[in-house]
Amino acid sequence: MAIIRDRDLLGDINDIPIKLIVSCINEHKKGIPRLKKLEDYYLGEHEILKRNLGSAADLPNNKLVANHAKYITDIAVGYVTGNPVKYEGEKIEDLKNTYDVIDIVSHDAELAKDLSIFGRGLELYFMTSDDVPIPKATVIDPRQIFLVVDDTVEYKSMFGVHYYEKKDIDNNVVGWKVNVYTKDLIVMYEGKNLNEFEMVDLKDHYFGDVPIVEYWNNEEQQGDFEQQISLIDAYNVLQSDRVNDKEQLVDAILKIKGMSLGDDENEASQTIKLLKKFKVLEMPTADADADWLTKQLNETEVEVLRKALRDDIHQFALVPMLTDENFASNASGVAMKYKLLGLEQLAKNKERYFVQGLRERLKLFANILRIKAKDVDVSDVKITMTRNLPANDLETANIISLLDGKVSLETLISQLSFVNDVAEEIKKVIDLETERLKRQQEAFSMPMTTDVTDHAAAV
Repeated sequence: MAIIRDRDLLGDINDIPIKLIVSCINEHKKGIPRLKKLEDYYLGEHEILKRNLGSAADLPNNKLVANHAKYITDIAVGYVTGNPVKYEGEKIEDLKNTYDVIDIVSHDAELAKDLSIFGRGLELYFMTSDDVPIPKATVIDPRQIFLVVDDTVEYKSMFGVHYYEKKDIDNNVVGWKVNVYTKDLIVMYEGKNLNEFEMVDLKDHYFGDVPIVEYWNNEEQQGDFEQQISLIDAYNVLQSDRVNDKEQLVDAILKIKGMSLGDDENEASQTIKLLKKFKVLEMPTADADADWLTKQLNETEVEVLRKALRDDIHQFALVPMLTDENFASNASGVAMKYKLLGLEQLAKNKERYFVQGLRERLKLFANILRIKAKDVDVSDVKITMTRNLPANDLETANIISLLDGKVSLETLISQLSFVNDVAEEIKKVIDLETERLKRQQEAFSMPMTTDVTDHAAAV
């Protein structure tokens, strides 16, 4: 979460007081334990692994982790950003080429993962050290970086701070590095601790604004599974105790009635060995008996509770269990959309905030490219995020056939999952139709009196 401060505290926007930087770092550190817990749950380090039975230490203590947190994040991220983000505009070819060079698609997936886990993600922009530098973006762990905004209704960025441990040759921590990013400068500090440090370097940057953008996962800046952690814990406890009960069932006690295995411990031990060897127990009297004392397990009730917890986890996370029998391979597109309605609502919300951050990124990259004499204009850029779903292209093709002549060619072609560049595909269709008409007219010795391009575009 961005830290809010009064702009009047700054004075010179490129000369941030160290006291203010320290204050912001201390505030940011208060939120680190929450972020650490969210990462632990994604990685499978759940609360159940810390369970200690205390005085009952001799009892089975299985610690099973059903990692719903990872499942929720992986499905949500794949659904929203599994397909590359598309950018359409008149003067963005240089920008798109730059995005291709730095593999922005992989970067977006990494950023989306941070958003799903932590509820927010932060990008830092810099110039590469190549012979011909280009702008590049990197995702920084939100526990090491933060953005400071003013207290106006616009929450305009004032500066950003990236701080991390400084280590020696043996990888031992010897201090801290603190990089402060303002509108025009990168100010580097070093110190033994985070309460006092000294400036060691100063550099210009040319992004035209603070080169850090904070992305939100939702208005509350919560992770996709954060509100389901208590349900995940309950599911882990249930499954762990279920296995514990099974182990205790195996460790049953033999109950003997009307007889004795021996007069002392040695005789009883010898009798037990003979029982194990010959599998025979002789009863001295008619009313003597022997059976096992076992714990009665009601698997039906346990299974009902397990399914209820699992369904609640997925219902409230809005991420369905895709291996459920409800997701049959022969389901129609409309039926599938109804089953994914909750996930689609989640995706719409994530997409809205994600696009806001992407527009900020576009502006900063455009500023750099203009300095490099590139003709870039991002004012009219259209950003499209396509859901990553198995496509029923046969069904789509039938719909296109029905709408042919009633809807524009551009709209129809954009519905096909295997078409990445609609404009390029339309050009190929026109070229193909032009060539077909040309061959047809040549075959009948007819002059090319018709503008075949116009004719093909109308097809």
